[in-house]
Amino acid sequence: MLLVAFGLGGWGVRSHRRAGWSWSRCLGLGWDRQAARDLLMGLLITGSAMAGVYGIEVWTGMVQSLPAPGGRGLLPRALWMALAVLKEEVIMRSLLLGGLVLVLQGQRWHRSQAVLISAVAFGCIHLSNPSASALSVLGNTLGGVIYGVAFVATGRIWMSLGLHFAWNFVQGPVFGFPVSGLVAGGLFSIQPVGAAWLSGGAYGPEAGAVGMASRGWILLMLWLSLARRPANCLAQSSAQAPR
Repeated sequence: MLLVAFGLGGWGVRSHRRAGWSWSRCLGLGWDRQAARDLLMGLLITGSAMAGVYGIEVWTGMVQSLPAPGGRGLLPRALWMALAVLKEEVIMRSLLLGGLVLVLQGQRWHRSQAVLISAVAFGCIHLSNPSASALSVLGNTLGGVIYGVAFVATGRIWMSLGLHFAWNFVQGPVFGFPVSGLVAGGLFSIQPVGAAWLSGGAYGPEAGAVGMASRGWILLMLWLSLARRPANCLAQSSAQAPR
């Protein structure tokens, strides 16, 4: 997957550089006030969604939650997780998805196809994680759709970065859920009680029905926030970037 992402991304960056784009624009890393607003919007959308998942699963008895002894050190965990998420977003969105948009140009709904292909790839790369299953692949694929839609709609990485980071950080270091099967500590200690297909079990909420339903709410929030967004540089790249 890394080879494919770097291959497609390298070809896309080369094409865009030939069209006169800067490196930051090629990778969707350009920063301005709108980028800051996009980052904040992403943090708010998935942070609130994960808080809702936690509330539902605790209230219905799917999980037991108790304060974790020594549950501190949020800042170091936040910094570590931000770097990990940035790496994934650059590889899976800037390189893989950005390259796919160019490869599929000329086809009807090519950006939708690119988002779906990259989302499936995002789901599959988590198969090696502990407690992975068909449900977890589906849940991670839905996450890939969300991050891909945000990237394509804005033409930059910041909203997808905010969405991805807040989902992982609030899920793990804050509420104590596993993050894609990996223990991330937390202010609370979570013990699954109900059916794993509902709560996500040892993999985390993205592998459960409640977490997947929250993805639908996130997509609705994205649609409401991006519906009137004008065409961006990524949307125009199909016509402007040479092959």
